[in-house]
Amino acid sequence: MDQTSTALRPLLLSIAYRMLGSFRDAEDVVQEAYLRLHREPVAVDSPKAFLTTVTTRLAIDQLRSARRQREVYVGPWLPEPAVDEYVDLSDEAVRSDSLTTAFLVVLERLSPDQRAVFLLRDVFGYSYEEIAGILAKSEAAVRQLAVRARRQLEDERPRFDPSRQERDELARRFVAACSYGELDGLIGFLALEATFTGDGGGKPTGFPHPVVGAAKVARLLIGAFGKLRDHGIQIEHVHVGGHPALRMHSPTNRTVAVWSLLITNGTVVAIHGVVNPDKLAHL
Repeated sequence: MDQTSTALRPLLLSIAYRMLGSFRDAEDVVQEAYLRLHREPVAVDSPKAFLTTVTTRLAIDQLRSARRQREVYVGPWLPEPAVDEYVDLSDEAVRSDSLTTAFLVVLERLSPDQRAVFLLRDVFGYSYEEIAGILAKSEAAVRQLAVRARRQLEDERPRFDPSRQERDELARRFVAACSYGELDGLIGFLALEATFTGDGGGKPTGFPHPVVGAAKVARLLIGAFGKLRDHGIQIEHVHVGGHPALRMHSPTNRTVAVWSLLITNGTVVAIHGVVNPDKLAHL
């Protein structure tokens, strides 16, 4: 395989991960795309076009299958967190917001075809003509899928505070408030309808339903931080898609949880906590 084809791997993984929310599934899809390129009986004029097409189509098929499996998933389903400090997804996409857990959760509302069109067009900058070739659809159909996807996301798409420095500072103060265990002070950091969604995959540490409301979330956080402290779990400030997150790890540096924070208007609006060990293996 030539060097040019190999250099496309980060881009392909970025597309597949954003489609599937799973690094293991994304790796499998990209590996299969390279195998199909290798098995082509004649030379491919554009390896990038070939690999992007195969990766996207396989990801669409995989997503349809995965959604059937998620219907029997125990508790809320969240994507595997793409922690910036531990996962390299450098690619052509300039909008790191598209790697945040909050953004990927919202994308779950789209059909597989809508998701592919939205990502390829609005995140990766492909033309409608290119996307039509990738999906084997007419350009008019692709444009319509894009319009429907944007319309569906219009009201639900997460809004982020613009300053990374301000977000990081609020995250540090938020963690301090959780550690101190002062209920009223912690509530002040949370939006009135703040939510905590925990993905444990049916494990004892998971939550069967999202917790809603500043007071309820604050009580949950105080209890959780107390348990973390009792078990010697350490907290590391990290980023997911450039936004604040917390990596909880054992004294042996084994990741036991990743909490991604959605901060808007100077308050924590949502916390997405992944504790399912199957979704933390890549860390």
